[in-house]
Amino acid sequence: MSQQTVLRPSLLRKRRVVEELARLIKEYPAIAVFDLTGTRANIIHEMRRKLRDMGVVKVAKKTLFMKAADLAGRPDVKKLVEDLAKPAGFIFTTLNTFKLSLIIEQNKIPMFAKAGETADFDVWIPETNTGLPPGPILTDFGKLKIPTRIEGGQIWVAKDTLVAKKGDVIDHLLASILVRLNIKSVMRGLSLIAAYEDGVIIKAEDLKLDLGRFRQDLAEATQHAMNLAVEIGYVTPETIRPIITLAVRRSMNVALEAGYVSRDIAPQIIARAHAIAAAVAARIGQAG
Repeated sequence: MSQQTVLRPSLLRKRRVVEELARLIKEYPAIAVFDLTGTRANIIHEMRRKLRDMGVVKVAKKTLFMKAADLAGRPDVKKLVEDLAKPAGFIFTTLNTFKLSLIIEQNKIPMFAKAGETADFDVWIPETNTGLPPGPILTDFGKLKIPTRIEGGQIWVAKDTLVAKKGDVIDHLLASILVRLNIKSVMRGLSLIAAYEDGVIIKAEDLKLDLGRFRQDLAEATQHAMNLAVEIGYVTPETIRPIITLAVRRSMNVALEAGYVSRDIAPQIIARAHAIAAAVAARIGQAG
């Protein structure tokens, strides 16, 4: 069998992949690239489910994606992967890339930690029946300072025990125990590298939104806008009441300073006069 015959099925598969990628590049307005290194298959499957009707998740080689970009007449899209040295996956979507990034961040799932990974939250082993029979594993519990007791021929954790704080590195022994106790300690999801939208390449760090800070900034901007509108007397349904309230308060201050007596201002003028008189009397008393 010739080399050409052997390679033909592989070349056909590659051509189909390039054609499909080219179709997706044409069809979807936004494209994101995520790091495939260490990404578990179930995470990709979960993201496919989450993005159903909103996008397509594909795993393909960089070279095939670049050929697809040329085939689609979109050579500018190649900038997404030109300098990429790691295996990558692609998300073709109708979503705004910032919303896509937010969905990815919000849909990380808890998973068992591998040795060397860091805990994403405080990890507790609760007081419970482990269902494990006594044996060498008791030594492992002891090394991890997890109090135990034997009851009914099974190992019980004697009290709730903190075995790792957020950010701690999980070693091989702890990772093994956590798996046996069905305790997950890391959050995993897709890790975006960059995205393309409206002719612009956006880096992953620029796609992350702090919604709490954004809400705070928006509330502050709204308040500043309201204050400015009230100060300059810009009338809208939202500002009319504060404008009237401010005008009344300022007019009363002017009347008070001028000593203009009216039914509304008279009590304040009298109260102010009493205060001034009391202050004067106090000073005279001190002088005498």
